[in-house]
Amino acid sequence: MKYFFLSILLSIFLGCSSSDSHPESIIYGKISKLSEASGICYVNKNDTLFVACDNGILYEIDKNGAVLNKKDFSTIKNHDFEGIAYDSKNDLIMVAVEGSDNVLVLDRELKIIKNINVDRIDSQGRLILQKDKKEGLEGISIDSDGKIFLSNQSFKQLPDSDPSVVFNITILDNSSAEIDQIFSHGYSNIAGLSFYNGYLYMVSDSGNLLIKYDYKNNKIIYQHKVTSFSDDIKDISVEGVTFDDDNNIYFADNKDGQIFKYQFNE
Repeated sequence: MKYFFLSILLSIFLGCSSSDSHPESIIYGKISKLSEASGICYVNKNDTLFVACDNGILYEIDKNGAVLNKKDFSTIKNHDFEGIAYDSKNDLIMVAVEGSDNVLVLDRELKIIKNINVDRIDSQGRLILQKDKKEGLEGISIDSDGKIFLSNQSFKQLPDSDPSVVFNITILDNSSAEIDQIFSHGYSNIAGLSFYNGYLYMVSDSGNLLIKYDYKNNKIIYQHKVTSFSDDIKDISVEGVTFDDDNNIYFADNKDGQIFKYQFNE
């Protein structure tokens, strides 16, 4: 009930504000806590959220944070799950695995269908993904055409090898993919990706930033500190972001495993 009245007060306040430096939001607050939460995505067919955790566990939760399904993959060799995305075109869940730098493909019941190894070198011979247990594939999102976008977690920029970039991939067969187009956005430590209304939204673990990116024109629309959304989202490490069909935005906090939800209007 207190969140309801808080939402009304914030709605009135934000409606009177003349600032257009960041998106308006109505706070719902923390809705769930899942150990080592790293990636999050919305699945419209279920109207639920899927969460990937560093410890190899995948969760399905409802939009209020209640756990609906849980699958433990910690016994498989490579299970540092960092990002998760839903391919609505093919009705598949995809998980970015750090260290081994592969994409795990599952159905909505969280049954593994196949594993895709991503090339580390692009068509120009540049080393994009360095084999590293601490850095590598981090964020993943899929556009409306079914194109898979991935982020490399790094503190370096092009033309250095192993740079902080977003890139899309072309799947060659059932087990491998090559790097296609590279997007050099200029930010470091990009941990999460999500497409929304034609733009690519990124979160950086450095400074807990939400970044709206016009990737087609390589233009940053804005950056906004996630920690300024509300008082209960201060001491965090944001690694995941997603949007649902009701214009809500969700953040996954890797430090304490918290999932936050806000109403999001631009």
